[in-house]
Amino acid sequence: MKKTKTDSIIREYIYLDNLEVNSILAQFEDGIPKVIEEIKQSTESNTEGTTGKMSTKANGGLQAGVKGEVSFGGELGTNNSETNSDMYQEAISTVYHDYAVNIMTDELEEHGLLKLTTKQPEGAFVQLKSNFELIDPVSVSSNLDNDIISFMLSFADGDDGDTISAKEGFSSIAQFGNLLNSLFPDSILIKTNNALSIAEKSNFRMNTVQLKSLVLSKRKITIIGKIESLITEESLNLDAITNNLETNPALFTSLMPTFSFTILNTLNLIKKDDRLIKPIAIYFE
Repeated sequence: MKKTKTDSIIREYIYLDNLEVNSILAQFEDGIPKVIEEIKQSTESNTEGTTGKMSTKANGGLQAGVKGEVSFGGELGTNNSETNSDMYQEAISTVYHDYAVNIMTDELEEHGLLKLTTKQPEGAFVQLKSNFELIDPVSVSSNLDNDIISFMLSFADGDDGDTISAKEGFSSIAQFGNLLNSLFPDSILIKTNNALSIAEKSNFRMNTVQLKSLVLSKRKITIIGKIESLITEESLNLDAITNNLETNPALFTSLMPTFSFTILNTLNLIKKDDRLIKPIAIYFE
């Protein structure tokens, strides 16, 4: 059945790991070639419109004794062509990466490798659609300095005791943000049903201010990614490690990861049996 315009769904990509997409496509026989061929077919007609143009204009005549003017628009046409070419190449690059996600998911589905639930083993590819909470550790810590806290409290009603308590509360939040930023540097945390995605900040298509607007969003988010690990009772048992470090120094390598996820558990961002996901693409539709 042919789709109508009203049936079409436009995805709003907010995150894309191009390296992972290309890596997955490269491991399928017709992955990347299929992307290139389909993009080439869909844009080939536009290529003709971006080639160089030369224009000439003649006023008067060119016969002997007859004054005339001849102007060539070659330089202007070349510059315009170069601009169009740059814009064209940029558009192709964007289309390639976004459309490559479609080909990637088709290939994974065709081979039975893409699952729609979190109840999967480590290493599984998943496509999850869910309500979400977004946590930017840098935003939490950097936005609550002493000046901002004092400014916010200047509008509050209450006695000095309430003001001091509120200031201590804001300071604790800022310190907690600094701790999260130390544990998960250059990362954005996205909590969804039974999963936590740890996303690399540089792969987002939104700046820090735009990311803040997502905190208020009520839309469901779609995350395509890979399950890296499973949260177990052992991975949240910090005491078991600290109490045995003296007799088993090798446990030191597990100390900071366990501490990190214990903190997230305290914040109710993860719980036992949740999955930790490395996202490949994140979008709204």
